[in-house]
Amino acid sequence: MEIVLPSDCGNAPRIGIVGDFAVNWAMGDEAAVSSWLLADTEWTLVGDGTYRGPDAGVSTFPAFKPERVELISIITHGRLASCDGYLEAAGKRVCFSHAFRFASTSKTAGIAELRSYCIAL
Repeated sequence: MEIVLPSDCGNAPRIGIVGDFAVNWAMGDEAAVSSWLLADTEWTLVGDGTYRGPDAGVSTFPAFKPERVELISIITHGRLASCDGYLEAAGKRVCFSHAFRFASTSKTAGIAELRSYCIAL
């Protein structure tokens, strides 16, 4: 699988965390995604529903295994972060955007809330 991440200054550790999380989500890596979700995490997949807890990612994974994942941007500030990009495979493309709220500003803090927008083209 081809993975393309945005270049950045490298000063914000959470940029790497958000990038890794988004790629693990795109690949459907349940263990990696669940490790960042808290017992009371709320993950809203806009237009589909809200899922809770460490297993919430399973309900939000893409419907296909991507051959290419590109993150266009990753933005972090304090407890908040966002990223956007797209997945591609066999002529399918899904554009996505994730908005994160972490439990605290600590770089090891879990994700308290996540809102995702996914649009199949």
